[in-house]
Amino acid sequence: MKRKTLAYLLTSLLLTALAAHATAAQQEARRAEKSSKKTISISGIVGSEGRFLVSDKGNRVWKVLNPELLTACSGQRVNVKVQANVETSEITIRIVRLREERTTAKLDDAAFRR
Repeated sequence: MKRKTLAYLLTSLLLTALAAHATAAQQEARRAEKSSKKTISISGIVGSEGRFLVSDKGNRVWKVLNPELLTACSGQRVNVKVQANVETSEITIRIVRLREERTTAKLDDAAFRR
């Protein structure tokens, strides 16, 4: 009788410890996922086939996880809003805006006000 009671207590204690450990691991994974994915805006030049984006600030290279949104913009300057994983330098594109390059003089410049 004592062996059955002892085995029952030991088994229940082991199951309780395993459940607590699994819950703690899930909470840690959720925290890591929330902290590593941040919504940010990046401006830069799109790499070949939209697979990479080189940012204007610091020339940081970002790997694009959904390059189909940037394939039409290869080699062009863009502003993008992304979900970024800063630790692995991976981004998921949310919004893409092409940046206009000024090729003519700015007529409201001080040099033209005479």
